[in-house]
Amino acid sequence: MKRDVIVAVSFLLAFLFIAYAVAVKNVLGLGGVELRPLGEFYLSHSFAHEGLTSHSPEVVTAIVWNYRGFDTLFETFVFFLAIMGAFSVLRLTDEQEKLVKELEAREPHRHMDLIVRAITKLVVIMIIAISASIALHGHLTPGGGFQGGSAMAVASLLLFAAFSKFTLERKGLTVKHTVSAYALGLTLILATVLAPVFLYGGKVLEINLLPGEMGLFNLDVGEYLAVTFGFLTVFLVLGVSEWIFKTVLRGEVDD
Repeated sequence: MKRDVIVAVSFLLAFLFIAYAVAVKNVLGLGGVELRPLGEFYLSHSFAHEGLTSHSPEVVTAIVWNYRGFDTLFETFVFFLAIMGAFSVLRLTDEQEKLVKELEAREPHRHMDLIVRAITKLVVIMIIAISASIALHGHLTPGGGFQGGSAMAVASLLLFAAFSKFTLERKGLTVKHTVSAYALGLTLILATVLAPVFLYGGKVLEINLLPGEMGLFNLDVGEYLAVTFGFLTVFLVLGVSEWIFKTVLRGEVDD
């Protein structure tokens, strides 16, 4: 225990020393360096009131969803293909899914003790609040839909560990519902990137034509839903016990 404390304190002191040397003493020579023209352009146009603008004071978000929006959009659909690929590889027929449910009903539903479950509930509530804040304020502050959705995925893993997958399914969190929510997120993203074309005669992803900050807000919310429920879909599929999968696929079921 004493050794762990010494190591932790040493890392903390080293971090403070490096931070002081870089920020105060400017040992790397970064202080006073002038912005490059490209940086000046992004800073001056991210929240301009006219012309090409993303209507966002958070410059990183402006760059991600506006100036390099196609790259971000294609990354979203690469993630979609990965989720659907995993879901397709592990898919079962209707008869096999019915058999899996029967076997899961026989399996004892283990969960952790009362203290762990109570603390997990509190932590998950905080994670949900923080993740929603990260996603819903992504157009104003650092963060965004992907970061918020990733945080929510952590919350789901905590619930899986403390309560088991079966408890969540009994509460209504099934693959059918997660896939539906996932599709809703992707639909919101597609509607937002195509809205400028059909409503204003603009181009795909020209979200600066949409009123105020609506474009970035919708994209962050759509990304939040897609990432959250995309991961949840995979977690629910992978949550089936290995012996159940083997039993169902081999057809070796004992009555």
